[in-house]
Amino acid sequence: MKKRILIIGFGNMGLSHFGSFNNKNFEIDIVDKRSKISFLKKNKTFDKNIKFFEEMPRYKRYLLTILASQSKERFELARKFFAYNKTKFLLLEKFCFLKIVEFIKFNKFFKKKSKIFVNSWGYILASKVKIKNELDTFTVNCQIEEGSMLASITHIMHVFSYLSGKSDLQKVHKTAFKIISSPRRKNYNEIIGKIKIEDVKQNILNISTKKKMKYSMIFSIKQKLSKKTYKFKIKKNHLVSYQDSNKKKFEIKFPFSKITSGIFLKNCENKNFDYMPSFQNDYALSTFFLKKFKVKIP
Repeated sequence: MKKRILIIGFGNMGLSHFGSFNNKNFEIDIVDKRSKISFLKKNKTFDKNIKFFEEMPRYKRYLLTILASQSKERFELARKFFAYNKTKFLLLEKFCFLKIVEFIKFNKFFKKKSKIFVNSWGYILASKVKIKNELDTFTVNCQIEEGSMLASITHIMHVFSYLSGKSDLQKVHKTAFKIISSPRRKNYNEIIGKIKIEDVKQNILNISTKKKMKYSMIFSIKQKLSKKTYKFKIKKNHLVSYQDSNKKKFEIKFPFSKITSGIFLKNCENKNFDYMPSFQNDYALSTFFLKKFKVKIP
């Protein structure tokens, strides 16, 4: 029997998820606007296992539902889905919601309705580059290409959370940043400059932006007591080069856009979702960020 999956929102992320599950043992339902559905049907070939809906389907049971819509409409779509449907697993794109009140309402009304996770590669990549979580007191310095901070902040903070054993954040130090109109995303704000964050264990995360970079991101981790260091760089061709605590250098291919759905295919039977941040963990990180930085999140 084929497993049923629902993808809500069929933009770049929805299409990427679709590519991971298509032509495998799944029935896929897709929800989006009529204009986009018409365009897709004319320009792509879909088999009989794919169904399109202009409105939220009703009285359905899914193995996995992916909410790949824009952040500003995601809470309302979640409400409509859970009003009539059920899903074993729910995957939210980041930032999950734009408003703290939406995080609170979702946490109150929908958290127990399924197993809910956030599509972030932070935990996966941190483990892939051979860094053990729960290090001794450490500092992470992350440099990112200007214009990408808000789109990437969730991933960066999940790397930080993984390394600290998912410790609670405590405070934001004085920072030197400013809010600008995003050069890449219409009607969104962006942050450039520097941000410094500390958790309750006194681990520190420094994030800074740079106009022109050879890499998409550069992470440097230094432990205070053992003085061991790690470093990894995310290249623009989906390759990640890293240096472990013994100064050995390695390089791996890391398919960012498809990593979550790809690992879901491998692990959904044994229910191993430790590689992916739960909504509860992301709730703490995201609401902390929204409270401290009053910006519009992409």
